[in-house]
Amino acid sequence: EPEETPALRFVPYAPSAASPERIPWLPTANTYQTVFAMARELGVRACAVIGFDLAALQTNFLAPMMTAVLEKGCELVMPVYALGKFDGLLNSSIYAPLTRALYGRRVRFPLAPDFCLSSTMIPELELALQRAIAQGQSTFWPATEAAIRDCTICQVNVETRHLPPADGVDLTTVLSQTVGSLYADMTTHAALWQRIRGAQAVETLGVPGAPPADGAPADTTPMLETFQLGFRNLQEVWSLVLPPVTLLELKRLARPSTARFHLPDELWVRIIYDFALAYRLRTISRAHLLGALTPLYLGWVASYALEVGNCGAAEAEQRLEKLARAYEEGKPYLLSRWRWPDRFNP
Repeated sequence: EPEETPALRFVPYAPSAASPERIPWLPTANTYQTVFAMARELGVRACAVIGFDLAALQTNFLAPMMTAVLEKGCELVMPVYALGKFDGLLNSSIYAPLTRALYGRRVRFPLAPDFCLSSTMIPELELALQRAIAQGQSTFWPATEAAIRDCTICQVNVETRHLPPADGVDLTTVLSQTVGSLYADMTTHAALWQRIRGAQAVETLGVPGAPPADGAPADTTPMLETFQLGFRNLQEVWSLVLPPVTLLELKRLARPSTARFHLPDELWVRIIYDFALAYRLRTISRAHLLGALTPLYLGWVASYALEVGNCGAAEAEQRLEKLARAYEEGKPYLLSRWRWPDRFNP
């Protein structure tokens, strides 16, 4: 009640209707647009966005995040979550390393549900959101928007942990909406990211939290079976997207007799880059394209799980850093494919 919390002012807010196919824990661009408009009208100095499950309010989240904006002058502050080695693998295998290679900032969680930003960013973000909505995009990438504007980005180690809902949306839907949005941003900002070389670290504040204890070993059998089934059923689709040399490598990996399954970093990076080009060129329906990525992603997860199953959290972190460097080192391949797509066609 207001009389019991005199330091807080509650502002009524009516969320816009979400598509039934929308990922329930991922706010839409319309939601961010409304929140930023409210922040601008209130004349705030900083705006904090917290995740769908309010986990950030159960930890010391707001103080260090807002301090980075109000006292250190950071224009965008992103969290660094302490995750287990099998947590957040979509982020670790695609979101973070791809945005890092494209836009030159080493942000660990570019699609984090929690972040803080300075009021100086709000007007430009409102314009960016208007353009995104007009283009039919509904996912907002705060770190990307800050990077393309050369804003000061900081990270803060936080204790917050978001637990995915047990009745979550299927993997193909998540890939379609998040990776599809990331690919759409690549097309929009192609002139910018093609000029960026390398990636710079961003200042990280606070003490890293202890990762949660490892749970049960990952069962890779269903993942590998899905990967092998995908190879049998999706060769026609993959052949429209991937060069022949990549298809040959996938054929070798799909053999049932493979004793030690391992999907090399360089191969995975080329796959993600080739799918980005196919998304841009509309080689096939974008929905079918991103659906065809699902078994390949599960193949990567199986490979990673087999490799780090007996490793500690620090070793797993080093393994993911190696993958992120492979994205940076593979960027010339993306540039060549993007500029001269016909050169690589079979």
